Amino acid sequence: MYTFQDKSGDSVSLRPEGTAGVIRALRDGNLVSTLPRKVFYIGNMYRYERPQRGRFREFQQFGVEYVGCTSPSVDVEVLMMADRCLRALGMRERTELHINTLGDAERFVPSADVMILISALCSRLRYKQALGDYFSSRLRLLSSDSQLRFERGNILRILDSKNHQDQDVISSAPSFDQYLSRFASERFEAVQSGLQELGVDFVHNSRLVRGLDYYCDTVFEFVEKDQSSTVKMALFAGGCYESLMVSVGGSKLLCIGWAAGIDRLCLLSNLIPSSTTSLFIISLPSASRNLQPKAFEIAEKLREQGLIVHLSHGNDQLKKQLKTADRLKCDYTVFLGDQEFKAAQVRVKNMQSGEQQTIAWSQLDQIYSQLIRPAK
Repeated sequence: MYTFQDKSGDSVSLRPEGTAGVIRALRDGNLVSTLPRKVFYIGNMYRYERPQRGRFREFQQFGVEYVGCTSPSVDVEVLMMADRCLRALGMRERTELHINTLGDAERFVPSADVMILISALCSRLRYKQALGDYFSSRLRLLSSDSQLRFERGNILRILDSKNHQDQDVISSAPSFDQYLSRFASERFEAVQSGLQELGVDFVHNSRLVRGLDYYCDTVFEFVEKDQSSTVKMALFAGGCYESLMVSVGGSKLLCIGWAAGIDRLCLLSNLIPSSTTSLFIISLPSASRNLQPKAFEIAEKLREQGLIVHLSHGNDQLKKQLKTADRLKCDYTVFLGDQEFKAAQVRVKNMQSGEQQTIAWSQLDQIYSQLIRPAK
């Protein structure tokens, strides 16, 4: 949680996700009497964690919730929607659907056989016990964060760790499949059969638990396929839940939903510039022609390649324009004057080394590989 004290000394926590807000809105608006409902949300979320690739302390998220009903067919419909969204974005082939079940530990199952309920309760308890025994003998091998999760009793959350230090230990941990109740196992098989019938490719990942504590039954993630990434980004993720309404003062409510990180989608689709290289185009004063249109044309060619480009406006002296380029921390300045215009070229100066080179307009695309440097 991103928690801090405001000026009056009150403790303030910024929202980490959107599902709880949706549930509160349904409760406060007295909308739970007309269920099921399909809703969506979009907004900024905040989590106090170490910034890394695709993981920010402030990020944009949109999500959907199917509230008031869950079953294998509902799970399949919600998963199909996520699949369709990724296809519409042209990104489905770059992702892989991972699904798992966390069992039905708290729900009274639709059966007269009370032993099914007892089995469900025991399956979750037996799995947590087995997992606890496994991790307790390997605590020194876990990261400090996972050790803290263990001490707090959040044993399942250890399986969601993205820390490289934890991966070898997690890979050999007991699987939930061995502890599922008959009802939970049959339910999950129905979800998998539904996806197979609709031609939705997926992988059964028995280690998948998701990072939030309220999930049960089906959980899922659409993760990137990029083989060069050691930790795969989850683009769409979610699952079933039923106890969240209880935590905000209501009764149990069967739901399923997913959320997608807009920042991650932009990153994977290359909508976020891959370069931090910046240039400042200086149009030198000219008595014979207006150089600004050509400067705009050059700027657009450079921007199309992912470069950050600033343009000089007005008739400031060269010295002042160079100061502006320095203030903006530009890596290069591009000079365009009468002489350059006549020769159909520009002068490019490296602001750090002072080196200059002359480049023809027709050959600007050949210097991109020299200018572009990876984003930090």
